[in-house]
Amino acid sequence: MSRMADSFQDTQYQFAAHIRDPAHQAAPDHIEDRRMAIYRDLFFNNINGTLENAFPVIRSLFTEDNWLAMVRDFMIRHQSKSPLFIEIAREFMSYLDNERDSVDDPPFLSELAHYEWVELALSIAEPEFTLTQLEAEQDCLALKYTQSPLAWLLVYQYPVHKISPDNRPQQPSETPNCLLVQRNEDEQIKFIELNPVSARLLELLSQGQTGYEAVEEIATAMQHPDPRVVENGARQMIVDWLARGILLKAD
Repeated sequence: MSRMADSFQDTQYQFAAHIRDPAHQAAPDHIEDRRMAIYRDLFFNNINGTLENAFPVIRSLFTEDNWLAMVRDFMIRHQSKSPLFIEIAREFMSYLDNERDSVDDPPFLSELAHYEWVELALSIAEPEFTLTQLEAEQDCLALKYTQSPLAWLLVYQYPVHKISPDNRPQQPSETPNCLLVQRNEDEQIKFIELNPVSARLLELLSQGQTGYEAVEEIATAMQHPDPRVVENGARQMIVDWLARGILLKAD
């Protein structure tokens, strides 16, 4: 019984190794190549299709041959930790960060992959929360907030939201690229470009500071000659973020 189990397990390992790397790993002897070809194509096409749908911009940057070679390299090099196809996009990001080794890749590839993955991740997220509104007498700068679980602040070195086959920056931007991505009440994914000051305000509010505390820290860091300007700007943004469901009043 043990020998049969070992033999079956060996066949499984050999089968999986061949599916991942058919050019270098032999198929099990007792499975005809016609049948193996069906499995080879099925697995590769499923993974390729999933990655093409998850990362359309990245796909557009590569030739057909180079893209397919990267998909194959992903299958060979990366040991996925989840059997779910929905997780393949996350596994691909891990591959780019840890196993991918190509001097021909654009320098922004990992950041662009994360930017494209965010849309997928938010589209399937299922958090529970309640939108909140200000009472007429409440001062929005005096309150504390939490960030909606469906609103993420993203900061990148490269302008990933502008990358295309005709726009491939080779150097990081002089200032951080700050983006706010949200799934709104209509289930639409929206990306909002923020300046560094707005991004810092959202970050400080999400860390538990009141609006006044956040304004004071930002105005001090900027050495702003008139903190009231910062205060007025922050008040407008907080009201807008509450209306959009980006910020929620803390309990």
